[in-house]
Amino acid sequence: MFKKISMSVLMMVLLLAMAVTTAFAATNDMSAYQDSSGNIDITESPVPNTQFMFAGSNVVANSIFDTTTLFAGSAVTLDGEYNGDVFVAGNSVIVNGKINGNLYATGNMVTINGEVTRDAFVACNELTISNTGIISRDLFIGTATAVINGTVGRNLRAGVGNLTLNGLINGFVEAETDQLTISSNAVITGPIDNRSENQAIVAANATAPAVNWEQVTQEQQAPEKQGKSVGSILLSIITQFAFILVIWLLITFLTKDFNDNTRIMAKKHILVSLGIGAGFLFLSPLIIILSFIIYAPFGVAMTCLIIAGMILAMPVAAVVFSKLLTGYFNSKMKPLLSSFVSVLIIAAAVIILGFIPVVNFLVGLFLVVMGIGFIGYNILFTNRKLKEERLEADEMLMIDEVIDAEESSTEDKIK
Repeated sequence: MFKKISMSVLMMVLLLAMAVTTAFAATNDMSAYQDSSGNIDITESPVPNTQFMFAGSNVVANSIFDTTTLFAGSAVTLDGEYNGDVFVAGNSVIVNGKINGNLYATGNMVTINGEVTRDAFVACNELTISNTGIISRDLFIGTATAVINGTVGRNLRAGVGNLTLNGLINGFVEAETDQLTISSNAVITGPIDNRSENQAIVAANATAPAVNWEQVTQEQQAPEKQGKSVGSILLSIITQFAFILVIWLLITFLTKDFNDNTRIMAKKHILVSLGIGAGFLFLSPLIIILSFIIYAPFGVAMTCLIIAGMILAMPVAAVVFSKLLTGYFNSKMKPLLSSFVSVLIIAAAVIILGFIPVVNFLVGLFLVVMGIGFIGYNILFTNRKLKEERLEADEMLMIDEVIDAEESSTEDKIK
């Protein structure tokens, strides 16, 4: 279970970051902080709340941020203070400042020298928490190697190749490792559960309870070929529902223009969106190859972007298609509740069809193509065409409401 933490955290960071920035064409002007080489240096105090996403070759942030922020680059150094959650991705990530929220970090090497006042989620190759590093609440990590010399205020959950504890863990430790090492300066107040092929190495001077060792052999680590259990099916259903609802919440509350556009796209532009999505899938291998030829890091970024788009496409398509049902429910309930009920129905239909062989592939492919098409159509036409069509649709709706009101008044008079 723990070895799945790395991929789970990585996908969570990727999805949330891409959902806010790329999928819904969120824009952010970085010209005030960017030089000709693409490096970002943020020293303004404080940074406006409208600027929340920063991406460049090398990113250095040393200011006050009063909103949730996202940073991406080859090397990212976070000084200063962050009053909100922080999402960060890079080859090298260094956190020196104070984060008054949660930290979501992914990359090759992640180093935490500062303070995180809530939880930290880290997926990387090498993690180091120095003597000055503080995670005030829980720490969730999926890494190849991790060295914790600092403080974890509550519990540690880890899926790590080699894990070395040499600081304070003020709670329990749940780990699945190749090798767990508890050094002499370590202080662990809660129970330690370690699932590993090798017994933990515990220094004589370490302040820690006995390690509950669950020995795992190579045979046990190899997955057995067996059918899905009822629990795994239920977990899959809940996960898919939650994923679609998260995307619905992002679209409904954080991306007003995209939310307004979905109604028009679902009613008038399905075929065009289908064509855009199919064209994107056909051209994506060529785009990736050209990106790597131009600049290798750009190729990696483009590959991640395309993968994220494909992952997001299905729930985006489900949310857009749910707009076709809202007209039926709008007369029976409030608009927000109508939208919620509609997306639940579409999500249930998608999940049920997903358990039917062959049909699941066809439905999944259709939704991916449509989702990519909807995103692409929104990016290409959101500034003019869709806004004009939204205004026309709103005018027609107002006219229909007036006509319905007049007809109702006339009927009342006749009665």
